[in-house]
Amino acid sequence: MTARRSDERLQDVPVAVTAFGSEALAERRISTESDLQIATPGLTVRSAVSSNQINYAIRGQSVDGFSFSSPAVTAYFNEVPTGGTSATSLFDLESIQVLKGPQGTLFGRNATGGAVLYAAKRPDEEFGGYVKGGYGNFNNVEVEGAINIPLTDGIAVRFSGRSQTRDGFQHNLIDGNDINSIDAQIGRVSLLIAPSGSGFSNVTVFQRGQYGGSNGGLSVQNANGVNGAPATYVDPSDGLTKPLVTAMRDLHGPDALGAGQGSSTDPRVNALYNGIGDYLTKRQAGLADGFYDVSINRDQRHRADQVFLSNTTSYELSDTATIKNIFGYNKVVSEDNLDVDGSPYEFFGAQGGPDQEKWGKTYSGNGYIFGTKQWSNELQLSGEIGALKYIVGGFISQEKTWSYIPVTIAPDLGLPYLGSYDSTSNDKSKALYAQLTYALTDRLNLTGGLRYTWENVGIRFNPGSASDPKLLGALNSTKVKDSKPSWLVSLDYKVTDDLLLYFNQRGSWRTGGFNGTSGASFPNPDFFKPETTYDFEVGAKYAGLLGSIPARVNLAVYDQYIKNVQRTIYLNNAALAGNANKARVSGAELDGNFTLADGFDVGGAFSYTDARYTDNRALVGGQGFFFGPYADAPKYTGSAFARASTEFGDAGEVALRGEVYAQSHFFYSNLNNTVLPGTRIGGYKLINVRAEWNEMFGSKVSAAFYVNNLTKEKYYTGGIALGQVTGSNSTTPGAPRMYGFELSAKF
Repeated sequence: MTARRSDERLQDVPVAVTAFGSEALAERRISTESDLQIATPGLTVRSAVSSNQINYAIRGQSVDGFSFSSPAVTAYFNEVPTGGTSATSLFDLESIQVLKGPQGTLFGRNATGGAVLYAAKRPDEEFGGYVKGGYGNFNNVEVEGAINIPLTDGIAVRFSGRSQTRDGFQHNLIDGNDINSIDAQIGRVSLLIAPSGSGFSNVTVFQRGQYGGSNGGLSVQNANGVNGAPATYVDPSDGLTKPLVTAMRDLHGPDALGAGQGSSTDPRVNALYNGIGDYLTKRQAGLADGFYDVSINRDQRHRADQVFLSNTTSYELSDTATIKNIFGYNKVVSEDNLDVDGSPYEFFGAQGGPDQEKWGKTYSGNGYIFGTKQWSNELQLSGEIGALKYIVGGFISQEKTWSYIPVTIAPDLGLPYLGSYDSTSNDKSKALYAQLTYALTDRLNLTGGLRYTWENVGIRFNPGSASDPKLLGALNSTKVKDSKPSWLVSLDYKVTDDLLLYFNQRGSWRTGGFNGTSGASFPNPDFFKPETTYDFEVGAKYAGLLGSIPARVNLAVYDQYIKNVQRTIYLNNAALAGNANKARVSGAELDGNFTLADGFDVGGAFSYTDARYTDNRALVGGQGFFFGPYADAPKYTGSAFARASTEFGDAGEVALRGEVYAQSHFFYSNLNNTVLPGTRIGGYKLINVRAEWNEMFGSKVSAAFYVNNLTKEKYYTGGIALGQVTGSNSTTPGAPRMYGFELSAKF
């Protein structure tokens, strides 16, 4: 465990955290970010704009799709903050740790909800490695492996990689193609330099990933603002064709569309009205498309390229003091050709732009482009002086984010290409921090931490952007500075060697920013404020015997208060982030493992989240809104598992594992009660099973068969609320039953 930037036993860390080692990751088949949700109470990983864009939410703290707000849950790879929300592949990892609640000191930048820490396996001085291959339904082919090579005393290198291709599980009835496919290749090389007895260690990690395939198709929901109502006719004054109506009347006059369906003098308009109306009527009556069928007119192409570099250097100044430097660089650019309206008509979408030259490469403008380029450096000094443990440090980073969103509305009707929202933001951050833990007795510890962060956030509207303020005679770039503290006060008491009790009080904040879909005019009406939060958490951790049963049980109860809650709404063909005044999130999390007999383990996790706005007023884009309910916060989530294993002598171990995950309903819009109804996603349950034959006949070869979503549950993982833009909302279906074989060998 490194939740406090030092190696500790999980049960001794006074914070709510869920951790997985390499064996647990393989057993649970965690290979994507979305897989973490089933194993982690209180964590939601949902798809928003596309199936390849993921958003973490912990205790209700998240970020919306198309948002210019920073994620509330920060992801770290090898202690380097990575930023961005593009889905990746997880492989050859030492551990994953999910830290819950505001991160006040050590992982404090923007982490008002929590942090997810990924750690790659380090090279060591033993030759070895593994290779794993698998095949499953939907022609799913996975190949993964690693080799560790010691070069000389204290120097070793590790090569690892993963490849996955899979056909799509959604079928597009328009062109007959399958979408929601995967085509991912990623490689990593790590170098360790740690001469024996020197106290010096240097680890460099370089990773390159290329991701292809296609996004899932969005399913139209709640057309014309009435969930489940038949859309027999599309009202020209509202609903799905509202932006079309505005554009046509601007171009051809107020009578261009007539009074309703079929009444226009333009046959192209009548065809579009009739087609959309008939499609929505059938769709909402369940007569058009199966659950995994879509009728869309885009290929949903997805491309992403990632380059990551980290260098961690540490030196033991003495037996009780270590200095450590962490440098990181991360660049991710994703391109997505999206059918945003979810209909079979060329009506509204993020496509149609010219090719874009950026950062030394040409990207297709025929789709949404999101890129982030970031470097960071952190210097730490840690150690202990008698009963005092300390860590002090400084952090600096710069992140450039490029967002390109072309906008097209009904080109078949002769409407002009509307242009694109094209902007580049530049965020600079500096911080100093210190955290001290003092042992008041041999069982009672007091911890205090303070982090002070300076943020410099700027945005430039690129020439030709639809939001280019130069068209309005305003500035084409602007910036703002801010600074605030984050903190931690903690008291933990080791009641017995098996039981830990703790109390935490933390504060954190998330930097404000600018909306790239509005012009930057003085005095910055497109700026949204920083979000601030503080919480109280009490918890208990037990690892020992319950009677004669070995058990591990963790409980956390918390109460969190948020001010200037950063949320995004979609109106007038734009996504605008703003601030709801106040919110409160209270809840409890419980997890445990029990060994009932030799070779028989059971366990589970449960989370209760009560998230609500206590002052739901907000002013966004010059308009007043009332937010509610709280999105991305299912009230109940839980999972339970059982694993039985037995040894068959030299034949090896045979194991069977079953797991069930369930969650209650949630909303994917924070405005469901007012201007964006119909964004409720129902609860669902998933059952996964896995059978293993490990170390067959005394070898290092193992085999496994798995089935995920055994009962073929049909469910949605998220959505995007575009009711104020297109007149309808769209949702992303979750994966159907997936099954396959795995064969692996260690050497």
